[in-house]
Parts: sequence; C-alpha cells; structure tokens
Amino acid sequence: MFSCCLCTTKGGALKPTKDGRWAHITCSLFVPEVYFEDPEGREGVCCSEIQSKRWEDVCYLCEIRGGCVIECSEMKCELGFHVTCGLKEDLCVEYREGKKSGGIVVGFCDEHTKLWENFMF
Repeated sequence: MFSCCLCTTKGGALKPTKDGRWAHITCSLFVPEVYFEDPEGREGVCCSEIQSKRWEDVCYLCEIRGGCVIECSEMKCELGFHVTCGLKEDLCVEYREGKKSGGIVVGFCDEHTKLWENFMF
C-alpha cells in the first residue's frame, strides 16, 4: 500500500507524482504550491514548488514531521497541519477556484475553525 508524500497517510485516492512518489488528490488540491500538469484529468501531480518550510514543520495534530503542512489562515497563527489530519479533525479547510487566477486555499486550526463557524452560522 502506498503512502501520500504530502501527509504520510497510507491508502486512499492516490495519484503518482512527477518525481515517482504518490499523493492524495485531496492533499494535492489543498497544498498551495502543488499543481496538476493536466488539471482537467487531475494527472501529473507536481510537488517541486513546495516551500521547504512546509516539509520541515511538525503537524500540530498528529505531531509528526513528515509530509508537508498547511498553516492556519488566521493572521499571526503559526499552527500547521497535514490536510488529512485537518479533515479528520473536522477543521475548516476550503478550496475555491478563482475566475482569473488559480485556486484559493484556506485552512484554520481548531481554535480558529470554532471562531469561523460561530461567525458563519
């Protein structure tokens, strides 16, 4: 069973990366620097543009340094988490396709997800 290079979780909907690894489609969509060579077919996952800091940081949820993390979108919050860890914990992680530019990704830590939910509902 293959592991996702972006979150280290085994199994799931994985696609091969251009450098010979595997990545979840979900992780590929939510890590900002990752892109698909063929966006329509979601083929050719490219991870070469990911900032080194993302690979070095520890996920505050699983406490593992491996894969890469996305940071809380709240200004001045430095908590980072794997996309799959955030989704398992029901954190707010959103992707919106831009009309003129690429997609926009936001994700919030537990504390800021609660604030966001209170604001929105």
